[in-house]
Amino acid sequence: MTRSRRTKIVRGVLVAAGSLLAVSVLAVAVFLGAVPAPVSDFSPSPWTPPAGFEIEAGSRTAANAAPLSTDSPYGPEDIAIDHNGSAYTGDRDGRILRIGPDGNSTVFANVGGRPLGLIFDAQQNLLIANHGIGLQSVSPEGAVTVLASEAAGRPILFANDLVIASDGRVWFTDSSATYNTTTLGDSPSYLLPDLVDGRPTGRLLVFDPTSGITEQVLTDLYFPNGIAFPAHGRTLWIAESNRYRILEYDLTTRDRRVLVDALPGVPDGINLDRDGSMLVALYDRSAALDRFVLPTTLGRQIMIRLPNSLFVNEEDPLTGGVLVLEPDGRVRHWHTGLSPAATNVVPYEGRWYLGALLEQPLRAMMAPQ
Repeated sequence: MTRSRRTKIVRGVLVAAGSLLAVSVLAVAVFLGAVPAPVSDFSPSPWTPPAGFEIEAGSRTAANAAPLSTDSPYGPEDIAIDHNGSAYTGDRDGRILRIGPDGNSTVFANVGGRPLGLIFDAQQNLLIANHGIGLQSVSPEGAVTVLASEAAGRPILFANDLVIASDGRVWFTDSSATYNTTTLGDSPSYLLPDLVDGRPTGRLLVFDPTSGITEQVLTDLYFPNGIAFPAHGRTLWIAESNRYRILEYDLTTRDRRVLVDALPGVPDGINLDRDGSMLVALYDRSAALDRFVLPTTLGRQIMIRLPNSLFVNEEDPLTGGVLVLEPDGRVRHWHTGLSPAATNVVPYEGRWYLGALLEQPLRAMMAPQ
């Protein structure tokens, strides 16, 4: 082959590659111009996630959970167990369902919104972190009361999880001021668009039942999700979902620090087990998301415009596991292979009760020894 022939071939390849690149750039530009972002002020903040820390093979086992009943609520995010052993969970249509020890379910209350975190107080009122409404209480007879709907002059748009301190105050998370029912309507997941956005708009709140006042404690959090007190009760753990980490908040000094970073999954609910360990529900991380979307503005601009249902749907549910942590944050064990992933893990009488994001029955598994 002559030199001029080789030059022509190289030139042709370069022209073809340049044309493909130009077409791709044009297609992306047209797509971005034609499909608006779901919020008007979308200004994503790129972030390159750290690689998840390694967990020794001997500390990993496969999780195996079985349904509690044949009913499949839509979005049974959390579970609370009453003194009779009945399990309570929420549904995306605003119902609270009660599932008896026999597996039969009944409607306990209609609270509206999208009930997420659930917990019983000392008087057996069911407290609810309700996305779209705020903090609610349901009496044993089913009467519904709104305890808090705003804090620091802002509406509570994404009440997510809650825990009661020894003094009776209720600590709860308000996950996102940007991605919630007011901006996206009903959606299978609000965590994902908030992750793609990348700006910290979540906060930590505390409600005092004596005064009826709700205080804003922390701001600028990256989708604060599950929360739990360690056994000593001096600090509070907060799952910061969209930074793949767990924060620790000191109730005395009011300082916050990163307790566990670079988790191998996206944390959702946190609960204290009876042995003092912490149970963290994790979604498996997406290598494509971490590598190609989150580090770049363009990747985020494209993904925020794609339908949420492409990534979170019933046909291909998110998978995950349960990470068991020591009180100091060290890994004790990782139970993997849950499909669908658990949104929360609630220990009760030797079993772990598992919540779910989409239309799934409540599940339970024997608590590993």
